[in-house]
Formats: sequence, structure tokens, C-alpha cells
Amino acid sequence: MIYLLSWYAQDFLWVLGAGKVLIPEIFLLALVFLSLFRSEDGVRILWAAFFGGVLWDLRWTGFPGVSSLFYVSTLMFVRWVWHSIPVSGRTISLFGFLLWSANMPVALGRIFLWGARGIGLWQAYLLQQSHIVPLVLLACAAYAWRLKKQDV
Repeated sequence: MIYLLSWYAQDFLWVLGAGKVLIPEIFLLALVFLSLFRSEDGVRILWAAFFGGVLWDLRWTGFPGVSSLFYVSTLMFVRWVWHSIPVSGRTISLFGFLLWSANMPVALGRIFLWGARGIGLWQAYLLQQSHIVPLVLLACAAYAWRLKKQDV
């Protein structure tokens, strides 16, 4: 259910932006968050990433599979990095960095396909990051709360 809600939230914000503002990847952020937060749901989250990417492409870009490729490959890479680190090294700052860096390939790809060039590329990137950083900080707070609750 959370997959569908995050996909609809991203779609709704994309419609409200009307091509003026690049909306951050809320769907991908939710997938990576759930993938790292609940590691036992890996296969289900990968399928959600695949189908969500295909739906996104059918809804907006017209070339099915591009977003799915970005979503699934990013999700697999982030999960690989997270699970290759010992449990004692999985800190809140690493969690936040992985969430933020997971949005990087998709953000840069969308900005480039959006048509931003030169200084406009930098401005579009900073604007998009200004929208994603508060969401990453909220996710870090949720992860910190979970760690505190598990340690008790």
C-alpha cells in the first residue's frame, strides 16, 4: 500500500509542478527506505520498483522500462552496499547518505532529459535536492527512532 501511495504522491506533485519544477523521486525514496528499513521484503520491493517504473514510463515519458531500469538497479546497488556493511557500521548518517545517493542517478537523468543545460542544469539540480533533503532527514529520524526502540 505504501508503494502505491508514494507513487501517487509523486505523480500528483508532478502534475502540480506542470513541467516548471522537477519533483524529487518520492517513490524511489520510499522503496529504498523500506528496503533498508525492512530487509526481509527485498524481492517484493524489487517487483514494486519494476512495476512502478513501468507505470511511470507509461504515464509520462513514453519509453517503458527506463525508469524501471534506474529504480531496480539503484535499489539493488543500495541493498548490496547496505548488507555488505556489518550491523555495527550501519549508522544513521550512512542510512541518510544511501537514501540521498540513491536519488542521484535518477535525478541527473531526469534533469538531463528535461532539457536543462549549462547553469540551468545546476539550478534544476539544487532545486530538486532542496525538495529531497527534508524527506531524507525525516527518513533518518524514523531510522534513528527504530534503532532506539530496538536497543531498549
